[in-house]
Order: sequence, then C-alpha cells, then structure tokens
Amino acid sequence: MIQVIKVKGDSMLPELTNGDFVIVSKFYWPLKTGHLVVANHPNYQCIIKRIVQISPLKGILLSGTNAASVTTEQMGWVSKKHVLGKVLFRINQI
Repeated sequence: MIQVIKVKGDSMLPELTNGDFVIVSKFYWPLKTGHLVVANHPNYQCIIKRIVQISPLKGILLSGTNAASVTTEQMGWVSKKHVLGKVLFRINQI
C-alpha cells in the first residue's frame, strides 16, 4: 500500500520542511537503522522520524534531525507494529 502524507512541523529540518509531502510504503520490511519512517506513536500521534536503533525485544528508537524535535528519550521505544510505513520519496512544497 502506498500513501501520501503531508509533513507538519519542523522536527525533520533540513531534510523535510513543513508542507512537504512524503510517499510512504507499507511494504518496507525489514526495517533498518537509518530508514525514515512514519509511525503512529502512542503519545505523539503520527510522526516522521529516522530509525536510530532496533531491538528485537524492545522495538525501535526514533530521532528527529532538528534540535526542536521531541528527543529519542522522550519518545522511548516504539513497537514495530506502530510503524505505518517507510518513506520512499519526498516532494518539496511548492
């Protein structure tokens, strides 16, 4: 399944800008460190972050690229079942 999602916020600056669109694929397995993913976080709802660590027991740790982003520590471990898809492409805002 392919989805188009609009970026809201600046947590991934300079890589993604508020208003950009990302093309997301549900067919992304296996997840790897460095992949940019969209996840439905229990506390922060729909987020776009980069995978920084993967644990078979705990899940995945995510990180934004902007200092204003929610920190990895604040997000904590996220279950792989909360990952909605891997970002394949970015479409710059016009």
